Amino acid sequence: MKVLVPLDGAELLDMAIPAAKRLLSAVPGAELHLLQVLDPRKVHGIAEPELVAPSAASAQGPTITAVGPRVVESHGEALERQHAESYEWLEQVALREFPGEAAFTHAVWAKKPADRIVEAAKEMDADIIVMATHGRTGIAHFVNGSVTEEVIRLSGRPVLVVGPSYTA
Repeated sequence: MKVLVPLDGAELLDMAIPAAKRLLSAVPGAELHLLQVLDPRKVHGIAEPELVAPSAASAQGPTITAVGPRVVESHGEALERQHAESYEWLEQVALREFPGEAAFTHAVWAKKPADRIVEAAKEMDADIIVMATHGRTGIAHFVNGSVTEEVIRLSGRPVLVVGPSYTA
């Protein structure tokens, strides 16, 4: 059995991981895949603030001024850095949360996370997708949408959805 767990690096991590652990304990030998979908539109180069020498009035040390920052990383470099950081984070999650499990990590780029999650599930022939949801309703749901809801509609695969009130 192949289990795909998309993670967004946010508070939903705390809900999806216990559900995935519980599923893996019920299905020994399952293959775990952790996935993070990165949006290239949200990646920006690192900026270095301008430091100013301490004044006589302030002997605390250098201070940061409100002058515009100097960019020290191009967009391409920022994309490479973010991709590497994502893989590192996924590896840490796998080691910390799933010790002893063979976990595969995937960091991919996409502007539409739901489409990329469905595509990844198809590529690896995942048997189930384990996701968490904020459980938004009303205007918050209308404005933010729901990646989980879209994955359910598009995937054609079983999706185990963990809501905000889930406790392991």
